[in-house]
Amino acid sequence: MNIRSISIDLPENLYADLQDVAQAAGMPLEKVILQSIRTGMPPSLSKVPATFHPELLALNKLSDRDLIRVVEGELTPETTDDEQHRKADFRSLRRIYALSLLKWRGHPIPMPYESLVD
Repeated sequence: MNIRSISIDLPENLYADLQDVAQAAGMPLEKVILQSIRTGMPPSLSKVPATFHPELLALNKLSDRDLIRVVEGELTPETTDDEQHRKADFRSLRRIYALSLLKWRGHPIPMPYESLVD
């Protein structure tokens, strides 16, 4: 794994919170920060075929209300008629990604959907 270093300015209160957690957990501050970043990251497409990435990433531009419409099947993709989209069940994949985006944006996920985004 390649590692890149960056320098960021943190508000004092955020730094203090992270430092408190690191001390309480007996972990280096760097590990606490990395864990915080990992858990706060947008949904990953690492297990999705690259051919679908542009269509799914475009969902990031949608409002929360439109993402809910995607989840409910009201806002459907335009390109699902080809064999590749049908074979991958792209409509379901798109709905799950929309749910994941809503969760990442801080919205509660209704019970029937929780197992799909964890």
